[in-house]
Amino acid sequence: MNQRLTTHATFQIERVYQASLERVFAAWSDRTAKARWFQPSEEFDFRVDGREISRGGPSGGPVYTFEAHYQEIVHSERLVYTYSLDKGETRLSVSVATIELIPVSDGVKLIYTEQGAFLEGSDTPEMREQGTKDMLDLLGKSLGKSNPDTFELLSERKFDVPRDLVYRAWTDPELLSQWWGPNGFTNTIHTFDPRPGGVWELTMHAPNGASFPNRNVFREIGPARIVVQHESKPHFLLASTFEDVDGGTAMTFRQTFETEEDFHKLKPICEEANEQNLDRLGSVLKKLCESV
Repeated sequence: MNQRLTTHATFQIERVYQASLERVFAAWSDRTAKARWFQPSEEFDFRVDGREISRGGPSGGPVYTFEAHYQEIVHSERLVYTYSLDKGETRLSVSVATIELIPVSDGVKLIYTEQGAFLEGSDTPEMREQGTKDMLDLLGKSLGKSNPDTFELLSERKFDVPRDLVYRAWTDPELLSQWWGPNGFTNTIHTFDPRPGGVWELTMHAPNGASFPNRNVFREIGPARIVVQHESKPHFLLASTFEDVDGGTAMTFRQTFETEEDFHKLKPICEEANEQNLDRLGSVLKKLCESV
């Protein structure tokens, strides 16, 4: 008779994110925001007694299934859920996870505590702790970074498409108009001259019907880097770089404001708006890749 192995363990991880409390909480509570750093979910019911299910794994298998049940939600303060992790038909663990969010001077301190029963030795507490650390690092990247010394916001994203498609989505005005701006915005492009010194003029239309004229000038443009000067108020510089990584494209998106006043005024808005912008780019790239 084979003896079954069960290991009980608790570990705790702390991170500080340079982002607003609302954005950090949204990274857990909003389905789209969570998909930026966690496996996209098949089911996402964020409420007490609600369930979340996601599946993923390497090409060719095995398939890992994460199933969580929310036990307590205190908005922007605490989140408690139980979850199981399966590898194929084998249950690896059952855990209780607690996320605590604490405002601090330079952002938000997150305390992640997991109390788990790890089964059959297939996944050890040490492996799970390291995997969770990697996961929380991805959360940090999804929130972007800010540098108050240079009034800069930074977002990073990995797209599973070739770099030439990413560049095309930036330089084809028909494609660009489909994804530019945060959720719900549409665009009318009036002038588009993608060369150094060329002008890009557009009107952004908000979901509430408001219109925002924009004038930009290309400072650099090429397959590896695009730099745009936003000449309408508020003044800022957008610099995007593209790098071939593992068959896909790693992209950085830097927004540098001209004044400290504009940086602090617009940072809470632009942090999430920039991420939504890149979400929309990802959707266009996916459709573009499927049609090639």
